[in-house]
Amino acid sequence: MKAINAAVHLLMAGVLTVLAGHVYAQQAYPNRTITYIAPYGPGTGNDIISRIVAQKVTEQWGHPVVVENRPGATGGIGLEATAKAPPDGYTIVIASTSQIINQHVSKVRYDFLRDFAPVSLSGELPYVIATASNSPAKAIKDLVAMAKAKPGKLNYGGQVGSVPQFLGVMLKSAGGIDITMIPYKSTIDAETDVASGRVEILFTTMATAVRLVKSGKIKALGVAGDKRAAVLPDVPTMAEAGFPTLDVSVQFFVLAPAGTPKPIVAALNSEIVKAIATQDVRDRLAAAGVLPKSSSPEEVTAVLKSEVARWGKIVKESGVRLD
Repeated sequence: MKAINAAVHLLMAGVLTVLAGHVYAQQAYPNRTITYIAPYGPGTGNDIISRIVAQKVTEQWGHPVVVENRPGATGGIGLEATAKAPPDGYTIVIASTSQIINQHVSKVRYDFLRDFAPVSLSGELPYVIATASNSPAKAIKDLVAMAKAKPGKLNYGGQVGSVPQFLGVMLKSAGGIDITMIPYKSTIDAETDVASGRVEILFTTMATAVRLVKSGKIKALGVAGDKRAAVLPDVPTMAEAGFPTLDVSVQFFVLAPAGTPKPIVAALNSEIVKAIATQDVRDRLAAAGVLPKSSSPEEVTAVLKSEVARWGKIVKESGVRLD
């Protein structure tokens, strides 16, 4: 009897193993749409990069990766939504340096080093300093001269706690000038006011600057990076313009919710790295002013930790705090 029971148990174990394998095969990741959250509006760097990469990953995988814009709170709304999502690989987000800064200057409901599973880097976007196309300023030094002639009268647009706010602080220090930040809820509103001449200075990403320069709405006066951008070859680098401290670029990270299983993170990483390595994706990113980048989960984790520490120091030294 014991031998029969043992045989039955062995048979049942075999059946359960086969069934489990069948269920696993049916539930193999991914088997439904992946939501890729862009925490800013259409046309921004986050949005452009996520759409280019999502389209290629969809083609490679045969499963849709759909970009969903969730702007607001300097990207905080999109980050919080991802942090609270089930850790199953079906919700990811493209985060950037702006959200890292936001974590240091305001009370947010997420922590980069606690609430996310880093997947990969997805690009680097240099910042640009610009003004209205009809502005008399032809270089950054001209803006500084104008500001010195009218202390406190020149304005720059930006969202509170964003990279542009800190670039404004850096320009004040580097130029020894007094300029005022006009806070905006939307980067598009800031761009509109600079293009119209109501605001004199715009700090924006290369992706946005290229679009506005080509449409004739603004003119770029300086770009971040150790060499001139191929998409704006006539614009000097910040160092060439005499303001090396303004050499700031934004890093972009693909993140999943904390607790996402490592095999799923690895699968996401593999497809994203493969997508960014393709020539058509690299060409499209470069045309938008984005430096294509990808990495292993371990590498992006190290970069993320470094950026959190770096911007924590910058914020502390600047004395900037939200009201």
